[in-house]
Amino acid sequence: MLKTTCPKSSFIIVIALALMTILSCSNQEEDKKPAPKAKAATATAAPAPEPQRVEPEKTDMPPVEAPGQLVLSAAAETGSELYTSWPLVVSVSLWRKALIPDAQDNLPAVAPITIRAKQAAWRDALVVEVRNASGEAVTCPLHPVQQPETSVTLGVDETATAQWWLEPAETQALVPGIYTLTVSFRPDAVEGLPESLGSDRFHLKIEKEPAPLDQATATAKQLQMAEFSLFKGDAKTAGGLVEQLLAREPKNIGVLRLQAKLLMGEGKKLEAANALEEALHVYYKKYPKADPPLGLLHERSEAMKDLEPEIIKEGGPVIR
Repeated sequence: MLKTTCPKSSFIIVIALALMTILSCSNQEEDKKPAPKAKAATATAAPAPEPQRVEPEKTDMPPVEAPGQLVLSAAAETGSELYTSWPLVVSVSLWRKALIPDAQDNLPAVAPITIRAKQAAWRDALVVEVRNASGEAVTCPLHPVQQPETSVTLGVDETATAQWWLEPAETQALVPGIYTLTVSFRPDAVEGLPESLGSDRFHLKIEKEPAPLDQATATAKQLQMAEFSLFKGDAKTAGGLVEQLLAREPKNIGVLRLQAKLLMGEGKKLEAANALEEALHVYYKKYPKADPPLGLLHERSEAMKDLEPEIIKEGGPVIR
């Protein structure tokens, strides 16, 4: 018998070919197996329901802002800070948002808005809501200024106002804190309200009146009492308080302005212009680097309207 020898490398090749054949057959057997069936739960499951849309509450919807929109803005004539036992005057302004010109610098045409009360005056349809810092509604016995107009018409450049007040004895009972005031219309009481109506909130800080009052605070209170008396139509009481203040503080700008307002109400325009000129002199001396007092300048201009030219000294105080 012949003895056959096989090189070692040939033996390795034969083994490798055999392993490849075995793996190939195994893969073919796997390919022949049927694909696994889907689980019954997956095959029969109902489609997931669409998420239910929840409409936001009306109070959560952001206000729509658009050119020409009607806006109610609350404020306090007596200031955003109030001591108990001082008078309070709240006002609301009705106004329209400014129009935006187009690319050709033309303003869009916007019709006037007319709001008409179904009964009584249109201001009677306004409601002042007062809430404390916790958001709780607070009863506040505000007295409305009675005005008889049954309707109001507002163009883009027109405004209207409504006012309410509290006596010092009534504010004395208020609890110190920060309050939010908003004003709105009762929709069932008026006709002509636009679909979109803006409303600006006003924050009022109430503090207990300090005791005793220092000189500056005592003067501020007496001045506010004088302004409140004039607001209620009692010019005599207001004038008496102003005279007392001028005797103590003849250079007080606020007192001089109120004196001018009283004089204007009496038809004494020249004397009113002189009082305002004195107030301007005090202002420029006290605040030499401040911006011009536009309010004072406007009031003096109004007082000087229709005065005889010869009784006005050009560039200086008004004199006879």
